[in-house]
Amino acid sequence: MARRYENIGTYKGNGGKVIYLPTKYPSLVPTNEDYYIITRDQDRLDLLAYDFYGDSTLWWVVAMANDLPGDSMFPPMGFQLRIPADVDTALNAFDNVNS
Repeated sequence: MARRYENIGTYKGNGGKVIYLPTKYPSLVPTNEDYYIITRDQDRLDLLAYDFYGDSTLWWVVAMANDLPGDSMFPPMGFQLRIPADVDTALNAFDNVNS
């Protein structure tokens, strides 16, 4: 399964230091198969990603699907959170906008 930084472009800066190009995130269009939950105080994006996808590193898919900032693993309590059912589509869209 693709990882976020696997296909990100790079270039050599001054002194030969590798510099990563900015990461772009796709819009994740809702589908009828998506899951919806109401968040509780103990919910975390990484744990939800593990529960739904079997991979906690895919927390950013849930964050992007809900336009949440990436600065916290804790979604707002009582928030209706959309969890994309087809994570492969999200990963392919990510790879396409970053290739």
